[in-house]
Amino acid sequence: MAILGYPSSWRAPFSAVELTFGQGPSTASAGPRSALYVAPKTTAGTGTVNLVYPILKEQDAIDVAGAGSPAHRACRRHLLANKDGKLFLMVYAASSGSGVATATGTITLTFTSGSNPTATGVLTTTICGEQITTGFTTASTLTTIAAALAEQINFKTHLPVTASASVGVVTLTAKVAGASQGDGTVGVIRFRSIPDPGKNLVAATSGNALGLGTGTPGADGATTETANLTTALNGLTNSRYYYMGFTVWSSTALAPIKTHISNKSEPNPGLRSRGFTAYTGTLTALQTLAISANHERRHFVHQEASEWDAADLVGNAMAVHQKAESVTGGFVHDNYRDADWMCPAVYDPSDRPTGTEINDSVTDGIIQIASDEFGSFMVMSVNSRSKDSGGTLDDFRATETHRVSFMDYVADTWLLRDGVQYGTGFKLQADQLRPDGTVNFNQFVPARTLTPSLYKPFPASLISEFVRDGLLQDEASWLASLRCYIDPLNSGRLGASASGRTIDIRHQLEVRLVETSPG
Repeated sequence: MAILGYPSSWRAPFSAVELTFGQGPSTASAGPRSALYVAPKTTAGTGTVNLVYPILKEQDAIDVAGAGSPAHRACRRHLLANKDGKLFLMVYAASSGSGVATATGTITLTFTSGSNPTATGVLTTTICGEQITTGFTTASTLTTIAAALAEQINFKTHLPVTASASVGVVTLTAKVAGASQGDGTVGVIRFRSIPDPGKNLVAATSGNALGLGTGTPGADGATTETANLTTALNGLTNSRYYYMGFTVWSSTALAPIKTHISNKSEPNPGLRSRGFTAYTGTLTALQTLAISANHERRHFVHQEASEWDAADLVGNAMAVHQKAESVTGGFVHDNYRDADWMCPAVYDPSDRPTGTEINDSVTDGIIQIASDEFGSFMVMSVNSRSKDSGGTLDDFRATETHRVSFMDYVADTWLLRDGVQYGTGFKLQADQLRPDGTVNFNQFVPARTLTPSLYKPFPASLISEFVRDGLLQDEASWLASLRCYIDPLNSGRLGASASGRTIDIRHQLEVRLVETSPG
């Protein structure tokens, strides 16, 4: 039985692994667990599109992608959460051409009466969860307050907007054109402005986020962001970056991401990767997207009405996974709110997901970000492989993220050590069999020559090690299933196969107490 992508007629040297999760295939090759973001740049970014740049510090991302771009913001969050992670960035141009529009929103300042505040106070403005306080006095005017606010916003160059002021109106404009920064339905860049009460100053916004309400929605032009993203992905077909993060969220843009992750993760080419995206719209809308993907290597991070934009969310979530999974047997635990998780709670308590919505998220393969009085937390790390092959029936066997992460570690370690121990200069011969069909262990085997029976102790010892490290369970079943063989149609191919269970994670506790008093 040839491994997927490598028929027996394939003669070029290779080492590959095919992994099966639940009832479907996934896949192979070795390499470090590096992280790569593929996201749009601003015109200020000096990086060449569709090239990969190493990111060692935030300034590297600013230079390549432009301050405040989705690419910069994702890298910024990643470095804040996991400064030691191996990080790379590939940028592409934002949408352009006929019909393109940039999402905007406005903050309009007025006085209840007169032309000045009645007392000294503060105007508190929040953009993407970051507070900006603008002081005012009884001598301030709408023009001076608006100008001061715009100047403060522009000073924070990592924000995804620029600000301009005119006669008491501050206009916020996304730094990247196109629908991904707010299309009039999904609010991505949220903002609000609240003055101290009783000071005669009133602030009104065009909506809760850029593009909502009376704000200008972003729209893609003749050259869409999806087209530019697809071109960028084509340049990564033969490169492995284990964690891949994207700042897009529409169904159109998500399609090429799934195709890319799925295709490159097959045994040929064997560049197993996982894709992360984030969404700030309704759970119902994201459920449709996640169920449509239904893939063990696609992660959807969700926080409805998030204070953060999609770049912030995906950057922090992917960094946490890279950091937690860098330890053998490591995983992102339930209700994750460790110090490296910095996302604020949603502003309006009514936007917090209910218990039923949280359960629906997990069941449909969505990493839900819940909120309480202490902040936000990742409820459970899952992938979108939550349904059967038809995408209709719940099938949770492969949905827990650690199952994919652990099996990738098993595969990478196997290939890496095989390469070190048997990588070059070895010969291969078939086992001699006794009349009863068992292997003749007294057979003559030349130096630096392998037979299936001589190779078998190598994976057997690995399986035992993985069980001790808490990656796999039921060592006896794994070892009982272990088979080593030579492909009957390709005498130069040594094969090995094994099946079994990964370790389980305790997610729930059920306690039942029954008090019985005599009647």
